[in-house]
Amino acid sequence: MNDAPGVPQEIPSEPPVLAPQTAPAVSPPTAPPPGEPFLFHGEAREYFRIWIVNTAMTIGTLGVYAAWAKVRRRRYLRGNIELMGHRFEYTARPVRLLIGNILVLAFFLAYALFGSVYPMIRLAAFGLGLVFLPWVVVRSLAFNAHNTAYRGIRFRFHPSLSAAAMTYLFQFVPVILTLGIYYPQWSRDARRFSVERHRYGSGYFRFEVSSSPFYSAYLTAGGVVLASLVCMGVALFVLRRWFDLQTLTLAATFGIYLPVVFLARQFVHARIFNAAWNGTRLDECRFSAAMSTRRWIGLQTVNWAAIIGTAGILYPWAAMRAARYTASCLRFHPNEDFYRLCAIGESGGSAISDTAAEFVGLDFGL
Repeated sequence: MNDAPGVPQEIPSEPPVLAPQTAPAVSPPTAPPPGEPFLFHGEAREYFRIWIVNTAMTIGTLGVYAAWAKVRRRRYLRGNIELMGHRFEYTARPVRLLIGNILVLAFFLAYALFGSVYPMIRLAAFGLGLVFLPWVVVRSLAFNAHNTAYRGIRFRFHPSLSAAAMTYLFQFVPVILTLGIYYPQWSRDARRFSVERHRYGSGYFRFEVSSSPFYSAYLTAGGVVLASLVCMGVALFVLRRWFDLQTLTLAATFGIYLPVVFLARQFVHARIFNAAWNGTRLDECRFSAAMSTRRWIGLQTVNWAAIIGTAGILYPWAAMRAARYTASCLRFHPNEDFYRLCAIGESGGSAISDTAAEFVGLDFGL
């Protein structure tokens, strides 16, 4: 390069070629976070020991041990559900369940035994049962919510007898008047009542599901059951000339009708499970469910075949399979508010003392 003074510099005839400027790279849209999975750690061998002791003790004590059996079962099942590294807890005392069992038994005896001799007692017991149904529902939900905890924070249920009466009494009247056509709407409203009155710490649950999934599931299942009844009726009408009608009816009931009803129930369960959880919110956190209807029906078919074939011995194995698959289909999508809520709950502890919890509710088996 010649830099001497007085020597003219050579000027290029063409401007320098600049490197082409590339547009800034645009990152592809990120997929939504997959959410936190629910994990179930229960084992059939462990649950079998709990189940066999519960069964033997309940029979041996003529049902008195049923309250302790229910507590042991719920503690094992809920204690083996894990979410985000923490497990759920069930802290109920069996005495509260025993009181609920005694009240239910007394009501049943008054209805069944005395009602056969004094029809007015049966009518009065039925009327009292309807009047106290909202109270029973609210007390049971409050009891189960208070005795379930996660990360040291108890769940709560905000009771409302008027809302319970509207849902479980007055809204059920259209179900009867429409011969069951209104049932999907009632089922949706009953689930909404249960979900939206639950609290987790200061968080509120919401249920944002329309009645369409409920109608779709129930009408499809009802249509299949109705079709099976029609086919049974035609078959019985044709075959009654060659076979005993009573024997045919019994065979058709156990061979066609009951299996179809079982499959229809499993279909409804899977469809409603997905719709209900996908529309459930905890403040701004959401849940997602992806249960395969076909896989659930197949799983439950194998479960019940094993239970029936072994006279109930494989019930714990079937229960663990169903619980494990159900948990695997459910995910939770938290946000920053949820983590702050958990931190506050872990530092402050439960706001309700164990003494006051004795008066929260009773378990009536709902």
